[in-house]
Amino acid sequence: MHRIAVIALACLTLAAGAAPVGAAPVTGPDAAGAARLRTAWRAGPAVGSIATAPVYLAGSTYHLESVADPAKVRALVRVVRRDAGTGRRLPFGTAAIESIAGYRPVAGGRTLFVTTFREQTHVWAFHPDGRVRWSRAQPGERFPQPPMLAGPYLITVSRSGCEVECEHTTVFGWRADDGSPAWSYRLPGGYVKAATTAGYAAVQITTSGKTTLTVLDVATGGPLWSRSVGGGSGIAVDGTHAYVAGGSLRAYGIRDGSPGWSGEDAGYTAAYAGRSGILVTAGRRYAAYDVTGRRRWWSGVHPRGTLTVDGGIVYFQQSPTRQGAGSAYLVAARASTGAVLSRVRIWDRVSVGEVAVGGGRVFTKALLEEVVAFAPARPH
Repeated sequence: MHRIAVIALACLTLAAGAAPVGAAPVTGPDAAGAARLRTAWRAGPAVGSIATAPVYLAGSTYHLESVADPAKVRALVRVVRRDAGTGRRLPFGTAAIESIAGYRPVAGGRTLFVTTFREQTHVWAFHPDGRVRWSRAQPGERFPQPPMLAGPYLITVSRSGCEVECEHTTVFGWRADDGSPAWSYRLPGGYVKAATTAGYAAVQITTSGKTTLTVLDVATGGPLWSRSVGGGSGIAVDGTHAYVAGGSLRAYGIRDGSPGWSGEDAGYTAAYAGRSGILVTAGRRYAAYDVTGRRRWWSGVHPRGTLTVDGGIVYFQQSPTRQGAGSAYLVAARASTGAVLSRVRIWDRVSVGEVAVGGGRVFTKALLEEVVAFAPARPH
């Protein structure tokens, strides 16, 4: 069994008066805490190899691990639950599930949502202790995207008609509380990107050299608009616009698709929308825009992988792109200015992975080998 390393030195003790993890809000540290992040614990695989970055729910972290089938005839994944404060493994009430890949879960309310796929896609909703809240099989649906939340709806995207290439992409809306189907909307097959926010789901499909962006009303599943967007490798949505990052950052009205504004061409490949504005990443930098298209700042710090924004703080991994070139770090920066608050080593090798927050802590993974947690050290 892999050992859990818990950092217990006095200099890393949480600030006095901090709420217990189970009682803490589903947010990370404030700016003062983010400036004092230190490693709290790290844990290797529990049952197999780590397949996804962790997410936070109700005092625990959850990630998927690929599990060896004793009969060597099935591909299996298992949800691994750990105490967010100590890293100790906790029981999870559902055993391994057949799936050819691990798709990162999403947490909302007191529910963990997971998609799996072998011959067909399966959507699962779990209580925090791992008991099944509801599950839905989707015969004929293949190659799902990770699940997403949009207000009271769970949004899943999968493909069908995949004899050679998949002919169709279908967006499904589920009522998150009970799993009842709300609607579905079929689009052509192709390379898919999806993003959601309360009220809206955006799906970008690239096929035969043409890229089309479609925005759906998640209450009805009806299309609000669909238009060619001339290429783009990343999308994001908020309550005012849909954004496409493809060299420049371009904004389209969320209700009608009307072109809003376009920023400079800086090689942007991904976009993230939230209360702090729109963040975009390029090969060697990232930047922030407001909803009018004004660039607020840019930074030469190079994110490796996706950004997570919480409470005005941006979190991401920073890592060299080749082995032996240096260590990987967790970076916390102010979303309002890009100023770095802390830069804490994850380990001494290349890494890439998403970041989660919750209970006043920050969580990520080091490739397929470790889940790592960070917490604010006691101020001196």
